[in-house]
Amino acid sequence: MSFTGSTLSADAVRGYLRSKKDADAAKQRSFETQQKEELDKLHQAFLEREVQPDALDRVAALVRKTVDMGEKQALVLRFPSSWLPDQGRAITNRDRNWSASLDGFAKRAHDFFKRELEPRGFQIRAEIVDWPGGMPGDVGFFLTWKSPEEI
Repeated sequence: MSFTGSTLSADAVRGYLRSKKDADAAKQRSFETQQKEELDKLHQAFLEREVQPDALDRVAALVRKTVDMGEKQALVLRFPSSWLPDQGRAITNRDRNWSASLDGFAKRAHDFFKRELEPRGFQIRAEIVDWPGGMPGDVGFFLTWKSPEEI
């Protein structure tokens, strides 16, 4: 609804504001629907994703860069806690068996760690890395190692 000099009235202004508010709300709903659909696609891809054959080389390159920056850990995986069956509860509570709550790519990544990296002396730590609105956000998998001073 629009108004002109000849149709100008308080009712016309209220009608215009109402239609503008309704249009904005419809636009927001459409945006949120698109966002949810995209997130659902990403989640499905995450569930189906496999560890790539060059993963060990990629991890080695990441560790080298991280060590060169003077760090003692590298973030190797990050994903929404809502993608875990328990919403990240086991990780938040520091449950010793947190890895049992993994599925999809997170489980395959952890299995890769156990098979390839743990025997090489690395450790893995999972934690919630952000808390939007006070709720668990993303999970981060950190690959850690001891510095020569700690050995």
